[in-house]
Amino acid sequence: MLAGMKRLIPTGRAFAWPVCFWVLLACAVVRAAAGEIALRRDVPTLDRWMYPFNFADLGPGTESYAPTFGSFDPRFDTRDGQFLLGWDTGNDVPTGHAAARYLVKRVRVTVMNGADGTFQYDPTPDDYRTYLTNSPVYIPDADLGRPIDLVGMGFRNGFTAETCLEKTFFGKIGGYHDSNIAIGTRNAFAAIFDTNGLLADISNNVGQTNPTVNYPPFEFTPWATGVATAVSPGEVVPEGVDFVFDVDLRDPLVAGYFQSALREGRLRLAVTSLHPSAQSGFTGGLGAYPRWYTKESLLGTPARLEIDVTLVGDEDKDNDGLPDDWERFYFGDTTQGANDDPDGDGVSNLSEYRAGTDPKVKSSVLSVTAYRREDGAAVLRFPVAPSQSIVVEQSADLNQWTPATGRLVYRAGGVAEWIEQDPTVPPGIPPQRFHRVRVTL
Repeated sequence: MLAGMKRLIPTGRAFAWPVCFWVLLACAVVRAAAGEIALRRDVPTLDRWMYPFNFADLGPGTESYAPTFGSFDPRFDTRDGQFLLGWDTGNDVPTGHAAARYLVKRVRVTVMNGADGTFQYDPTPDDYRTYLTNSPVYIPDADLGRPIDLVGMGFRNGFTAETCLEKTFFGKIGGYHDSNIAIGTRNAFAAIFDTNGLLADISNNVGQTNPTVNYPPFEFTPWATGVATAVSPGEVVPEGVDFVFDVDLRDPLVAGYFQSALREGRLRLAVTSLHPSAQSGFTGGLGAYPRWYTKESLLGTPARLEIDVTLVGDEDKDNDGLPDDWERFYFGDTTQGANDDPDGDGVSNLSEYRAGTDPKVKSSVLSVTAYRREDGAAVLRFPVAPSQSIVVEQSADLNQWTPATGRLVYRAGGVAEWIEQDPTVPPGIPPQRFHRVRVTL
């Protein structure tokens, strides 16, 4: 169903590039098991220590602990020991519906530390430059300890969330030893979204170099940083302390990750940190890093998952075009009307529903917020919402539309830019042209 043109934005130039937005609704029908769902899991489906020298007697995925630490040895990823977590959710949350139908309110992951007095608690993210002690860009860390981060999980070498299991090889080579260890080769890795909207490996975000590779450092924003209420910042963490990760769902790409995971019935996450792999002023001989209890442990509690989600069904008792589940998720009841505009952004509730935007947040709206030209090419900036599929089209007469050639770049704060890259148009003044942005859910 085509919702229609929202607005036309003239640029005020001699050769204008007006822009309009169209919304195309393409949601799967949900006829049963919809509504609010409180997902609670005390044991993960998958938890494994993603480390190259993972030589437990029965193979990967059988350890009682999963340490997280970093290394600047040029043979290893700097995020050398990672803790991979997975929950198959299909028995609790119906699968197969359009991702935008899964409105996620809260995600919390809790893991328990099994190391006694080996590291200091730091609940705040650290600038990547604080790790580069031998670099001219180094800056001192402002507080004691190193943070523990939760992010998504990416895959390579043909593996997916379905096929990468507890006993899957670390990398494509299989077993690792000193003569064939390599960086950037693990089959599953801690990941965040890059500016192209793709999951990118953060195993070497503080840089790594050897004769064959050169990974420049870069900053990233964790999806959650572990909080431990049982200790104060800077204190040494005892065994048995829970670290809680409350995921920041304000980033539409992160929220969309969880929507897609619930649709597929497989949620995969990674716990990672850059604690030093050797002791420095601590006792115990286990290194200066945390060790997380796994489900194989007989001593501690494994990772726990909490998700509050609303699966939007079709029921619409007041016949206003707004599903009752959608109204209750955002407003707590079904008293809002389709034409109401509670956030005052000039867009009705019905249009917000069709576009997948938040009707209570003024900045979450389907609208061009900026336009400019770079070297004769159009650059459009607009907010994005979770699980939107975005297509930019062009026309010379507003009648015939064809796909426009360009690149979509995701900026911070839930904003995207579309940058025109049309090889048929030479630099200079372009022909008169219109653009529209279509969004499907």
